[in-house]
Amino acid sequence: MVKLKFVFATLLLAFSMQAAAAAQVSNKHIFVLYPGVDSVFGSYIFMVQNPGEQPERLSFPVMLPTETIDFQAQEGLAPNELNLGADGGLTIDKTFPPGDTLITIGFKVPANLGTGNMTIKAGEAFESLGMFVFEGQFQITGPNLDIRRNVDFSGRTYDTYTLMKGEAGQTYQLGLQGIPEGRGRLWIIGWVAGLALLVIAVALAWFSRPKIPQGAEDAI
Repeated sequence: MVKLKFVFATLLLAFSMQAAAAAQVSNKHIFVLYPGVDSVFGSYIFMVQNPGEQPERLSFPVMLPTETIDFQAQEGLAPNELNLGADGGLTIDKTFPPGDTLITIGFKVPANLGTGNMTIKAGEAFESLGMFVFEGQFQITGPNLDIRRNVDFSGRTYDTYTLMKGEAGQTYQLGLQGIPEGRGRLWIIGWVAGLALLVIAVALAWFSRPKIPQGAEDAI
């Protein structure tokens, strides 16, 4: 995993160079996504570039899916530098040294019955958000996705899904399909089967009840 992060860092550096006088978040972002049971785990990787000669403090929102149910500061961040913002989103508040700083944040989004969602809110414009999924593990759907299959990258094969030219303030809805399922579907099938058996039992009891002779009804 460490080697993989280094390779993605090199990729970001190669394509995220910007002429800037102040520290800023690079305009290219990467999600590396792994399937769990009724969930998807991810590593969010991006660069902060400080072209100056002095450390500079930045505070900015993190572009994680709004469905995120768990997160963890990983490379480039101390736990106290990643905080919940007033709107419920995550915010980084950190002093960045001169040069390029790789940031990695682990996260988890839920899935149910093999499907899930990722809602991406762009706090700032971005050039691209590339999502790397191990080949054939699951699929990502959504508008304006550049999809490529069987991409060989650092000795592994991925399916890649890329959002291009993200606009500040825009929301992007993505779907996840083919996620490994837990017992949720079995519970639903069990409840439906139980309800069906109950209906059948009531119907049988009703139609098999003893019939009162017509004369007996008059006597009663």
